[in-house]
Amino acid sequence: MMDDLTFLPANAILLNQYFTVASSTLYLYDLLLTFDMEVNLLWPSKWTLIKVVYLLQRYLPLIDTVIFATIWQFGDINLWTCKSLSRSSSWSFLMGMTLSEVILIRRTLAVWGNNRKLHIAIFLFSMGCIIPVYLILSNYHDTLTYHSTEIPGLHCFTTGQSHLNYLCWTLVTIYDTGLLILIAIPAFRIRRSGGVAFQSMLFYVVYRDGVLYYIYLVALSAVNIVLILNLSSDYATLLSSLERVAYSILTSHVVLHIREQAYQNQVISLNLPDSINVNAEAEFQSSGI
Repeated sequence: MMDDLTFLPANAILLNQYFTVASSTLYLYDLLLTFDMEVNLLWPSKWTLIKVVYLLQRYLPLIDTVIFATIWQFGDINLWTCKSLSRSSSWSFLMGMTLSEVILIRRTLAVWGNNRKLHIAIFLFSMGCIIPVYLILSNYHDTLTYHSTEIPGLHCFTTGQSHLNYLCWTLVTIYDTGLLILIAIPAFRIRRSGGVAFQSMLFYVVYRDGVLYYIYLVALSAVNIVLILNLSSDYATLLSSLERVAYSILTSHVVLHIREQAYQNQVISLNLPDSINVNAEAEFQSSGI
């Protein structure tokens, strides 16, 4: 049966759908652009835990963003299916972003020489930020009302959103800012020293991508928070799909660019200052990136 839709926030629903379609298009476009790199640089390598994590975080958006969004808009689904798909998509969003962060953490630890104390500090920092996000998302689902209609393009949608999810993005922003600082410190030291590492392409690949990508993610999360707090709660998930695919795309580029450079330069040593002395290729291979 069709719901009573006199309350329907049509503009918000349509705008959310537009952003989801745009995000799906961006993801598919990037997937096609980098597919040959992935086939040549990643697929032939031996199976490791990091490789599995990479493939999961890379291809989960194909399910939770592209396929699910298509079903919501064009599929003939009942209310139970609508609710199940919506919740599954949200949890897949969060799980995919968590897997992306695992890879970014490994990259950060590698540039610090896999420092044991840093391992512990980042683990505690991660748990302090990530566990509350999962708890907040669980409570956020309880505020939603799910609707299934026969209107084309509105077969499945939610209303009753709250501003509660700004807390999730705030924690994500704090977390990414912390890792941005950790990747920026050795980058700044090497740049200031002007040593061999600064002149190498691997320096640019590792540190340029590391710093710039985290800046992009932090900026996107900050914009998301501002929109959530200043717009109607109907727009609370406006940038969620965009941010979700951004994590997958940027993380995938980090891995592929490192592997591409490692392939071109079989042995590259980074003479890092102070106690951060690592052989770049060995460190990144041992980390599985």
